[in-house]
Amino acid sequence: MADKLYAYSIDFKGLEVGKHLFEFLLDDAFFAEYPEGEISEGHIETQIMLHKQNNLMELTCNMSGTVQVECDRCLERFALPIEYNGTLFVKTGNPQTDSEPDVIFISEHEHRLNLAQYLYENTCLSLPIRRYHGLNGTNANDCDADMLERMNHDDQNPAEPTTEDPRWAKLKELKNK
Repeated sequence: MADKLYAYSIDFKGLEVGKHLFEFLLDDAFFAEYPEGEISEGHIETQIMLHKQNNLMELTCNMSGTVQVECDRCLERFALPIEYNGTLFVKTGNPQTDSEPDVIFISEHEHRLNLAQYLYENTCLSLPIRRYHGLNGTNANDCDADMLERMNHDDQNPAEPTTEDPRWAKLKELKNK
């Protein structure tokens, strides 16, 4: 796994102080490296603007593309457009506090920064809680009509209530005494 994700690294040690642009593509092979996740397919173009200073790096991340997700209404997979814009600070030295959001610390001896986990996590966090056809410019008419009909039919004709087990009735009598 580490070999494939190596492509999402930045060798910053030899870079001069200033701004540098890096581009990455998060594709099916990238998402295959995270089999436990819910995203298995996607195409996300990523631009990282690294502003290198002496003991600090500021990385501005812009991600745009689509990922394949399951529709919450009809359970069919569809391409959902997502976008993410964020900033990550990388400081040299030991952490000053335990919880600085969007800040990571590296040792002075580090020369490479692997962004694979950062990119994957922010892709997942960019997903809306509810995912369905018609969201983010997708077509609502693409929902599987057969599945929607089945769901509507089941809602209109709920299952008959099952008869209660007589053993439970005897226990309820004991409880009510």
